[in-house]
Amino acid sequence: MASSSETTIPPSNDIPTSELSSHHIPDNEGEVHFTPPLYRQRYMFTLDIIERDPTLYSLLDIGCGSCQLLTIGKYRNPHIQLAAAVDIVRFELDEACFRLKPLPVEYMVFRRETPLHMYVLHSDATKICNCFHHFDVVTLIEVIEHLYLNDLENLVTHVFAYIRPRLVIVTTPNADFNVLFSTMPCGQFRHADHKFEFTRQEFNIWAQKIALTYGYLIEFTGVGEAPLNEQYRNIGTCTQIAIFYRQEINNEITLTSNEFFKRLSYCKQHEIISLIDYPHGIKQITKLDEQVRYILEMYRLMAEDKARHGDDNHDTYPLTVNCQTLINHPRLIHFKLVLEDLKQIIESIGYKMLDNDRIILSEDPPMHSREDYHENENDLCLTSKSNETIEHKHQSNQPEESWD
Repeated sequence: MASSSETTIPPSNDIPTSELSSHHIPDNEGEVHFTPPLYRQRYMFTLDIIERDPTLYSLLDIGCGSCQLLTIGKYRNPHIQLAAAVDIVRFELDEACFRLKPLPVEYMVFRRETPLHMYVLHSDATKICNCFHHFDVVTLIEVIEHLYLNDLENLVTHVFAYIRPRLVIVTTPNADFNVLFSTMPCGQFRHADHKFEFTRQEFNIWAQKIALTYGYLIEFTGVGEAPLNEQYRNIGTCTQIAIFYRQEINNEITLTSNEFFKRLSYCKQHEIISLIDYPHGIKQITKLDEQVRYILEMYRLMAEDKARHGDDNHDTYPLTVNCQTLINHPRLIHFKLVLEDLKQIIESIGYKMLDNDRIILSEDPPMHSREDYHENENDLCLTSKSNETIEHKHQSNQPEESWD
């Protein structure tokens, strides 16, 4: 392990503080493009790590923003049955509640076979308390760089000394990667609210010191590969990630929703914005046309969301999906549909088709929301010296479109 020498963080006195968190920074500018978008890579990577250990029961997402991690993951890992999302920015949490709310159809067609109790909390995680003790997983996705040094130290103490989760996942910008950006709109950092940005060496020293102090093993990785160019071979990934594994494994106590709610009721540091109990049960066999209607509705919602953000080439209308995608969908593949049968079902449930066997999901853009103007990331808010498209090297265990 690396030595425990102090990490140098630039003084923060002259750095302006923004009211917005990194979850609401436009990602549709600049010449650096990641496929999938970098924030999606981070979320999917995090969910993949959590999926490795089916004994993990509870998840705490600190600095959750508008809860995109939990929005993507709420049907992903059935072993996670208690989740809490914490942020200090209130308006983001109001948006998060809208994202997390189950659709009416989900009470008829279950997407979870296990319970999930989701808490959305307005709270400052740098203030230490015992409410979160016994959470199995803590995620800090693009959070630490928004904190002044004394607040960061408080957060580290809170997470590693008081909560003591079995697994901690920390992501943060890699300052070494910034050489790819010809301009930095926010001065020396990628975002106006960043108090510092670690180089890989600084991040390594900082994380190793935590691991040594609190008894964790650590693994370093990242997402957002640099261009395949000799000049940029040693700059690392755009986002660097540290994964902490607690070494001591005692008789683990499973934190239940009832116990967690009781703790919150006695603590004045946290405001419960929302408590969502997701519908769950044995997945019922439904009629084929109802399955197709449900799947198309899910694809429509996802396509409209991507269109609002300019993601994945879904920026032109009408929004469509290929018939073959439905035929091969996990919910439909056992029906062994042929194209002509699917076309008849599509027509019977009221959807239109194009001549190239694509189903029209939406012909008109949805009404704009606040999210259209405040996207959740700062990754593409920069211009690059390179016009190369940066392809995503890390493949998720489960494609995001397969939302089952």
